[in-house]
Amino acid sequence: MAVSKEYLDKVKLYCKIDYDFEDSLLESMIESVIEEICFAIEKNSTSESFKGDARFDLAVMKQVKEEYEHRGLSADTERYPLANGVLNIIHQLRLRGDRQ
Repeated sequence: MAVSKEYLDKVKLYCKIDYDFEDSLLESMIESVIEEICFAIEKNSTSESFKGDARFDLAVMKQVKEEYEHRGLSADTERYPLANGVLNIIHQLRLRGDRQ
């Protein structure tokens, strides 16, 4: 999955990143986080399954920011696998089909 320039800019704005030299790193993080969140919501789901859902975009941005800011931390630093709030969004998105 290729990350669009528009989506990259949106994530950079959320993360308060105003330079371009790490764009390829951010694109890799975005792709990885999207796969991680999709799999956590529902096996075999893709970002297309959640297109237009603001909660999904927020979860991706929150997790990318977490991964970006805490990259390279050693094992003596305790971190939750998912950023604060991301797990709650995942649970909400898991239940989205139950209301139909």
